[in-house]
Amino acid sequence: MMNLLEVTALSAEYEGKKILDGVSMSVKPGETVVILGPNGAGKSSLARAIMDLGELRYSGKISFDGQDISRKSTAGRARLGMFLAYQNPIEIPGLPMSEALRSAVEAQGRKLRLTDFQRKLADILDELGLNPFAATRALNVGFSGGEKKKLELAQMMMLEPKLAVLDEIDSGLDIDAAAKISEVLANYQRKTGVSYVIVTHNLRILQKLQVGQVYVLKSGKVVAKGGPKLLEEVRKNGFKTL
Repeated sequence: MMNLLEVTALSAEYEGKKILDGVSMSVKPGETVVILGPNGAGKSSLARAIMDLGELRYSGKISFDGQDISRKSTAGRARLGMFLAYQNPIEIPGLPMSEALRSAVEAQGRKLRLTDFQRKLADILDELGLNPFAATRALNVGFSGGEKKKLELAQMMMLEPKLAVLDEIDSGLDIDAAAKISEVLANYQRKTGVSYVIVTHNLRILQKLQVGQVYVLKSGKVVAKGGPKLLEEVRKNGFKTL
């Protein structure tokens, strides 16, 4: 099976400091890949590099769905079916979430009648435990940290990407909310076949998901790679032995 995402020898610098150092990883269609590591390991930088958010200088190669996207813009990558849920979602005063999402859906070339769009978004918000009126409010403005993370997932589910990079999607969630989001992610993956790259400190978010590969980063390098057994090792011993 051809990999959906391939990252090869990816390095990144910011103001002369190396943030990522020769990172290689892959994601298969429908697979859940987990990125772990201590604070400052480069996990979020890797997530942002996959979508090329533009703050860093990159070298290496990124391929998606059989296409070299190393020189593609963030918007170009999104149009191919890639999505990033931010670690710290951006607030946009004056722009209702529903308007932003409808514009994004239309930019994909998809046409949904307004009533169908509104019904689908309301159902997704309800599944995530959010009030449907959240769609009428300014994007991420006035919401709690946990609510913002749920809104990121609502956007993912509306945009229907092939690959979703979820950067600490569980931060700000209590134990029950993390368990609920894990269930939502698992159900959505079964229904759509989406691939996940999940950056996390909290392994609770993985409890309903079938993890394929695990990568551990330290100082911008991959220091360990494995499967679910590596998750158990990290859960028991942390990162000191890796």
